[in-house]
Amino acid sequence: MTRLRKVLAAFGCATALVMTGGAAPKTDYGRLFDTVWRTVDENFYDPSFHGVDWTVVGARYRSRVAAVGDDREFNVLANAMLRELKVSHTNLWPPSSSSARQPALGANFELVDGAQTVTRVSLLSDAWRQGLRPGDVLESPLDALNGPLGSAADIQVRNCGGAGRRVSVRRELIPFPPEQPGWRWTTLSPRPGASIGYLRADRFDDGAADMADSAMADLKDTSGLIIDLRENSGGNASALRLASYFLPPGDAPAVALFARPYLKSLGRSPTAADVLSGPKVVGAYTDAAVFKAVSDHGGEAVFYTEGLGGKRYAQPVVVLIGPNTGSAAEGFAWAMRGGSKARFVGRPTAGALLSSETFPVGDGWKLTIPVQGLWGPQGQDYRDKAITPDIASRSTRKDLCRGGDPDLEKAIDLVGARRP
Repeated sequence: MTRLRKVLAAFGCATALVMTGGAAPKTDYGRLFDTVWRTVDENFYDPSFHGVDWTVVGARYRSRVAAVGDDREFNVLANAMLRELKVSHTNLWPPSSSSARQPALGANFELVDGAQTVTRVSLLSDAWRQGLRPGDVLESPLDALNGPLGSAADIQVRNCGGAGRRVSVRRELIPFPPEQPGWRWTTLSPRPGASIGYLRADRFDDGAADMADSAMADLKDTSGLIIDLRENSGGNASALRLASYFLPPGDAPAVALFARPYLKSLGRSPTAADVLSGPKVVGAYTDAAVFKAVSDHGGEAVFYTEGLGGKRYAQPVVVLIGPNTGSAAEGFAWAMRGGSKARFVGRPTAGALLSSETFPVGDGWKLTIPVQGLWGPQGQDYRDKAITPDIASRSTRKDLCRGGDPDLEKAIDLVGARRP
């Protein structure tokens, strides 16, 4: 931005503040609603909207916009409309300064043994500072966690030793994903001639293909490998680089991405023949490369794994999954289930598998919607299909309190590292 533009921009902002008595202009929710509806209408990947009459839905919700009084009410209304599509990767995001953004405690609560229990605590959070730890049971109503940003949630908890206490925890904005740990891996030798590899991948974002290569270079000589995807919220097709180390060599499609233009011209559900005849794409491991591949071929692209020759890993593999395993991580899991002998341990995945894009819709609001669907090699529609584990495993409160990990313990047994 030039200096003149900066001055004019500042003058414009100052003028707006004077005209509104020092307050920012009120959002035109009618205009914002129309932009949200139109963006979905023009970009949602399925031309049939999965049987939903989007025009009728829009008219029904548009009639309620006049009653909206603030960002929070608009956010609730618009997201209720988006949920009519009944798909994942669909959300309206308010501006960072808006009161519509939902604060939370820095502790994750899940239903364990019939009670809301802390399963994870963010290390930078006030929840951690106030002493909340995995295994703590919430004895207050769950609604007590909700409230304005910066306010305190006064809750009653019971710790692992059975002692109850009242604790005041600040409500904070937790980013998504809550941490950016990237990838980590290690090895263990439980006995002579045996070694276990452990690889945790929490995202398949740009750069993940290089991380996969580095990890597998270190883990290639292990006699069994555990891949932990329980906190992997997704990413992009870089997941296929890691999958290439485990799938049989040769040219075989892993997943097809089909967008609105192609699906509209096809006029029916894609088949295995459509996947096989689609444009072959190899090595597109960034967001930009994926979207370019689909755009360059009129809304269709079929992504293949790579033949890695002698680098292919042939030892037992166990994949840990759970309800936080979503999107591209589920795509990886489907590829592994269809083309490898890997076993899956844990709980069902999120069932949130689509390819999305985020659009600015004005006044700092952003809209995420799915712009591409995913199909498997046999023409399977992967849309929001969860992976179920081969071996179900669930942590109890006792496990949380002792710092145990039943999923990992089971996986260690499966790769042949049982105690003598």
